[in-house]
Amino acid sequence: MARRTRLALGAALAVALLAGCGSAGTATSDAVDPQATLRYATTYGASSFDPHKTRVAQDNIMLTQVYDRLVHRDPDANPIPGLAESWEFSDDGRTLTFHLREGLQFQDGTPLDAQAVKANLERAQEPDSITTTMLAPVEAIETPDPTTVVLRLTGPGTQLVLTLSDLPGMMVSPNAFGTPEKDAALVLRPVGAGRYIVADAQPGASYDFVAWDGYWDPESVTAGRFEWEVVTDPQTRINAMASGELDIAMATPLSIDPAAAQGLDSQVQTSLNHYVLHFNRTRSEFGNVDVRRALSTAIDRQALVDSALEGHGEAASQNFPQGYFAYNPELADRYAYEERAARETLAAAGLPDGFTFTAGVMNLPENERIAQIVQQQLDAIGVTMQIRLLSPAEMSPVFNRGELDAVLTTFSGRADPSLLLATYFAPDSPQNPSHDVTPGFAEALAAANAEPDQQTRGRLIGDVSATVVDQALMIPLAFADLGATLTDRVVGYQPYRALDEWGGIGLTAAE
Repeated sequence: MARRTRLALGAALAVALLAGCGSAGTATSDAVDPQATLRYATTYGASSFDPHKTRVAQDNIMLTQVYDRLVHRDPDANPIPGLAESWEFSDDGRTLTFHLREGLQFQDGTPLDAQAVKANLERAQEPDSITTTMLAPVEAIETPDPTTVVLRLTGPGTQLVLTLSDLPGMMVSPNAFGTPEKDAALVLRPVGAGRYIVADAQPGASYDFVAWDGYWDPESVTAGRFEWEVVTDPQTRINAMASGELDIAMATPLSIDPAAAQGLDSQVQTSLNHYVLHFNRTRSEFGNVDVRRALSTAIDRQALVDSALEGHGEAASQNFPQGYFAYNPELADRYAYEERAARETLAAAGLPDGFTFTAGVMNLPENERIAQIVQQQLDAIGVTMQIRLLSPAEMSPVFNRGELDAVLTTFSGRADPSLLLATYFAPDSPQNPSHDVTPGFAEALAAANAEPDQQTRGRLIGDVSATVVDQALMIPLAFADLGATLTDRVVGYQPYRALDEWGGIGLTAAE
């Protein structure tokens, strides 16, 4: 009988230094075949292999194969050593020092030392970088010796450790950027220090990675090749698994039950990834907070989970799920579904006959099904949501250019909750096309990022969420159960709360 596991969210996020070496999830079985080809199906590829200049934050899922980061994460999203084997804050919290491993190098042979880290972080701070706001607290970068990097901060920044496990902490060979020609080449031909090298890439379709024998943690490289295929249809992924064409496939809500019917094992947990209706508050009627609140009350989120996600998820009241340290229980019923109240709020906002707007919708099955139900629920209060289907690679750039009234999209789980909040709601973020100032947001986020105690910080992040929810900057819809469906030969896999790290996943030797 198939085994289906839905893991609890587990221990809360920590931002203090954790001791230890190596990568979480390393396979230990002597039967693992280090030359095997691991065949994987995902739901979308990378729009760019440039971690700092991409316009799509979700590219980080694939980029971790090629680029190593200063900090890694364990399955519960706690920070663990990566390229940096340790770090510490000064007593006043205004200096963060990283200590690099000895003898690191990039895949082109360039030393990965403190100067290389400094060059990468300064590039990640450039105004045209998607990562610039993520590193806003860093005012100076010093390199007192080849293995020490010192970040001087404008104020306490406890969020920075986990921030550097995401796009800002990905290290690119300095020889691969710095001129227009090199930057253009980096989009398709990455040069990093990760476990794998790109052997071939058909953007949006397939990606072939080969193991790099120079990786600092060789025990985590347990497959000779790692082939990624982009397969958006859940049933097609499951059929390919059942026929032996794949070893492992991304498990999404609509693939879990079909996998079980085929006798396949899906390992999933309620992730930080969640579906939202995100507004451009400079377009349509969305500059009016009462309009946004009316729409928030008009949506039955539990119906979305039960129908569109076939029960494999959690209704969302905010950007963080229940059980996560940043969850604010006081927001649970802030916009309880009530069609009559939604109509009344809309009428009070001066729109008794409703209005029409256009929402971009990611052309993935779960997103499309959710969009259709939301469309019906809004129609019940006289609001017409016109749907424009877009690929994952198109969605963010089109919305961020200000070409859509809203998007029904997926906010990917980020390493630290402040990273998600700043990415989508900070006025100077390139992923916030509204660029408006929400009263109290910056102050609440700064207070949270100055707090070293995890429990207290969780409550302060909850205050930031209260500001976001009260102003209805977006409508949180549902969290997804995510992970992977795998054959019996796959070892070392476990679902991660944020993004799978993929270290130590391999295949047992064929019988």
